[in-house]
Amino acid sequence: MSQKRIQDYGSPVVAQSLKSLSNSLVPAAILVGCAFSVESASRVRINSGSCVTNQGVIIIENEAKSLTIANTSSPADYTIFYAHVDANVSGGVAAALTLDSGILTPETVDGVILGYVRYPGGGIPLAQGHFVQSPPLQIGSVLLTRNAVPWLIPIRNAGYLVTAASGGVISITDTYDTSAIIPSVYVKIRNNSGTTGTTTITFPYKVSERPLALLQLVLSTDVNASITPKFIDSQGTVSLLSGLPFTGNPTLSLKSLAIGRDTVQTTNSLVYVQLDIALSVNREARLQAIGVSEYNLPY
Repeated sequence: MSQKRIQDYGSPVVAQSLKSLSNSLVPAAILVGCAFSVESASRVRINSGSCVTNQGVIIIENEAKSLTIANTSSPADYTIFYAHVDANVSGGVAAALTLDSGILTPETVDGVILGYVRYPGGGIPLAQGHFVQSPPLQIGSVLLTRNAVPWLIPIRNAGYLVTAASGGVISITDTYDTSAIIPSVYVKIRNNSGTTGTTTITFPYKVSERPLALLQLVLSTDVNASITPKFIDSQGTVSLLSGLPFTGNPTLSLKSLAIGRDTVQTTNSLVYVQLDIALSVNREARLQAIGVSEYNLPY
């Protein structure tokens, strides 16, 4: 596709192009202020502040506004929002501060939702605890680093299931190892029989708004013991996360692996990290920690 420029130096400024620019940068949200407070037993005060509508129009209120919330006997929910009528006029028309019944969503409001009032009923006076508001929109760099991966410590069977096993007699044991100068806690996977054994342990993860991009493991393996990490995406497609399995690594150490950018990860779906473990007789692998994050820069 070709490049599109909203405004060039020296070109006339028109309302339509300004709205296109604003709407491409930020969602509808409070920018600063607009906090709710109790003005009286049945009045909510909306303090001065600024917000941006779903059309990309910025609203700046420099004085406080008030709305009446009836002290009814029955519980009632309300949505407070600025209703905006879109117009191709610079500045548009004034947005109306609006109180509507029920819990409305941003998809159903032409403007911007400032928050909600959840009145419990009983005719009691309005209180600060009856208000629900989202935090102001933060525009800036995302504080996401490679070292910010949240760790899952898998002892006590935390966060995983044994989803396959064959051959051998595999034991999975929570271990507190005091043989070194610094003690270590980890899960020990060991083959205690006379034949080679394999097992698979699976960790489920929820996809948020951005896809998972980095897997980190703290592990060690004996010679003739291996761990092969795999990723299962939202469509059930299995992909290897390393060209070769981890093997012959006697010391617990950090391994960082990229999750493929071609994986399908649907928001609010579950994806899975699988560790395929193969063990010769009397060999073991050790897993101390596992973590996934959205960090996606090269490393």
